[in-house]
Amino acid sequence: MTSHPDQPGRLPQDSPAFAEFRSSLKTLRSSKPREWQASRAMIAGHTLLATLHRLSEAIRTSTLPPEIREPLLAGLLPAAHEPTMPEPGSDLLKRLTGFPTTKALRALCVHFGLAGLPDHSVTGPDRTTDQVDTFLRSHANPFDLLLEVETPSLLDLGAGDLSFVHELVAQYLPPIREHGRLLTVHALDRIKPGSSLGTAYQATQDRVASLKTKPGLQFRYWGDQDMFALEKPDRRSVLRPWYHLVTCWAPANPTFSYEPSRLSPELIDRHLRETRGTYRQVRAHGEPALEVLHQGRALLFPEWKFDIRGPLALLDVIAHRGLLCVLGAVDSEVFWELLAQLVADPSTRPRDVLFTEQTLPEVFGRLYRDLQTLTQDRPQSLAELTDLRRDIPRTVASSTDAATTFGFRDVLIRRGATFPGMPASATARQFSRLREESAPWFLLLLPA
Repeated sequence: MTSHPDQPGRLPQDSPAFAEFRSSLKTLRSSKPREWQASRAMIAGHTLLATLHRLSEAIRTSTLPPEIREPLLAGLLPAAHEPTMPEPGSDLLKRLTGFPTTKALRALCVHFGLAGLPDHSVTGPDRTTDQVDTFLRSHANPFDLLLEVETPSLLDLGAGDLSFVHELVAQYLPPIREHGRLLTVHALDRIKPGSSLGTAYQATQDRVASLKTKPGLQFRYWGDQDMFALEKPDRRSVLRPWYHLVTCWAPANPTFSYEPSRLSPELIDRHLRETRGTYRQVRAHGEPALEVLHQGRALLFPEWKFDIRGPLALLDVIAHRGLLCVLGAVDSEVFWELLAQLVADPSTRPRDVLFTEQTLPEVFGRLYRDLQTLTQDRPQSLAELTDLRRDIPRTVASSTDAATTFGFRDVLIRRGATFPGMPASATARQFSRLREESAPWFLLLLPA
């Protein structure tokens, strides 16, 4: 009698193939005690979800006969998309393995050779700063780093409609899967799902669902999530302490256009009202909103649209989560405020001086002139132009890192929104159609 993968409940209990498989699993605890002990950590905390995906891939690519392989995958499937112990498939796993759920997962990890392999999301980065620096010197595309590592991972901040993630996954998931590896992509955005505000930048349920169900991809998306409030208990169990790449496309303006430690609240408020229009908090469609009166029109935005965090906060978050950080499609206002915080010379951070076409040449001098000559094809090392700041003050509280300062080993700067062979966000691709906008900036930041 042959089993049917789509009807796993009808599997015969006395099948010789299953009996042999269960027997081999039961010997693992005594025959491989070190691996069995190591398997305990694989089903705890934030490692469980990664373990389920790695296990699914190992089973899918194994030489097990289909009558065993397919039911095993069916037993894991109910748990593959949420970071909790599997419930619907528990009975099936028990029947197939002869173990309760937790021991079944541990036994399968040992059987397929996963126990004992380093889980770099726990043990720490699998690449040194020197190695990432060497990679950058020989690769024009920073995202190719995902092809060089065993456990590729990326965190996208301000993910918007997930267009960048969609392009990244389409380009990199197939070759990563071919090598039997799992790609981890986590994304978050402050826009609340279903909000009537900022609808053009919302991720659709269909896109989220499509990404969640791709084999070989561990994907999670959080909407209504402030990137500066990641220390929530329900996030700690899933978010990794570090990622190979942390990205942020089109860092929000004015959120990151003005640094509060440099510019007074009164000056920022006055400048916003002069350039953007008068604004006030209102309610629209049953939710809090920001109403901006601009050129005779009343425009509605999410209530936090004019919350000013400044580039120090953004740099803090990306430097402590990423081995390599990518800021793409950075508009000029945000770029120069970012640059002021990266350069060692304190004269680039004058108190209560707004960066304008008139003041930029005066504040940055030769550095301003050098960067104006940049083209899309020629990246420039900021460390080769000026000394970088090594004591950038931390502004975002962390429960796991007591350091009070941080810095970057180097910052590579390019001019342009999109580049050949690189995935990009929909916002970045819109720049080519915005005739009144100057070419944005592209930054690769290597934390020290």
